[in-house]
Amino acid sequence: MTSKISLLLLLLLAFAACSKQDIEPEPVGEPVPHESGPDKTWQQQLAVSSFARFREAWQRSGMDQKVNQDGAGFYTLIVPTDKAFDEAGWTLEKIKAADATVLDELLSYYIMPARLLPENITAVKGSTPAATLSSRSFADRENWYNDYVDFQFLAKSGDSLIVNGVALSKWGQQLEGTNGVIYPIDHLISKPQQSMWEYLQSQPRFSLYVAALLVNDSLYQSIWMNSSLPLLKSSSSLAQFTLFAPNNDAFIKNGFHNADDILQYCLRSWPLPSPGYDENMYWQQPVTAMDSILMACGPEIANASQLSGIEARVGPVFFSNDLTLNAAQLSGLMLFKGQPYNTPPTQISLSFINNNGQPGVRRIGTNYPYISLKSRDIRVINGVVHEVGDLFKQ
Repeated sequence: MTSKISLLLLLLLAFAACSKQDIEPEPVGEPVPHESGPDKTWQQQLAVSSFARFREAWQRSGMDQKVNQDGAGFYTLIVPTDKAFDEAGWTLEKIKAADATVLDELLSYYIMPARLLPENITAVKGSTPAATLSSRSFADRENWYNDYVDFQFLAKSGDSLIVNGVALSKWGQQLEGTNGVIYPIDHLISKPQQSMWEYLQSQPRFSLYVAALLVNDSLYQSIWMNSSLPLLKSSSSLAQFTLFAPNNDAFIKNGFHNADDILQYCLRSWPLPSPGYDENMYWQQPVTAMDSILMACGPEIANASQLSGIEARVGPVFFSNDLTLNAAQLSGLMLFKGQPYNTPPTQISLSFINNNGQPGVRRIGTNYPYISLKSRDIRVINGVVHEVGDLFKQ
């Protein structure tokens, strides 16, 4: 018995004398590289970045308190370079002299409580909307009962970061943190100040479109029916959308030289039949002959009931990069399937084409040439405006 115990002890001692190297096999192949994630917060990244103007403004603002109050776990920032600040007149001296409230209003437009890492942005074919920390009171505006929240729309196109339809920097320059990501941009972005209606009124090249909207509104009001004008004026209960605004050339080339020409065309369908249910029990409101053309410019979405109400904020907002990247998907897009005894089905009555990187648009189901955009990506408080030089004829 004693000899067996002695033998066992000898074996244990011999095993203990073996090193780890003696037991483990030799590794085969190259070591697998380990990619570690970011080890700094976005605040720490900002502190050591080249964004001196933004950093100075942040330190003099109340944005740290605003971020703490918001309490999101992750933030996306689009940060203008020092050159961008200087070109916009925000020199270091102006920043140092500015009130903290003014700096809050400036900086809050560039930070979003949203996880928009590069892989999140590229996973979406088109623009991703994100609410910013910027909100404004529109108490002086008609039909505004809640604060207006500013949005940014981010996308990747080619080798560029696109914000609100405009290329603002090269892709791949972001600074990633454990709790956020910073994208540099080459220009400051102005907050929209006008509604679609205010913008159209301020631009003489849309005077005939304004006249058409007023003529239609007057006719509808005379028989106690609603027009599309409130949609263009904006409201806290209506979502943002996309408007293809026909300029004066669009009306003139189709024989409309003044408001009387437009009125006479409207009267072709006058008097309008009474609103009522169709054979599928959808409520239908008749429109004037002119509106049968103009509703396709964007106001037709007024019938999409899910785009209105207290929670309405962002609806079908499409920038020029969206129109090219998603031309086929947006053509005739169904916005609302309809609800019997209520709203009829609503779809975009337009067809889009990507013409060598430039968007083209026409009435869906027609053979008219595609219309190019004369100007594009005009940001307004209730969406985006694109200018077109022809009418969407049926």
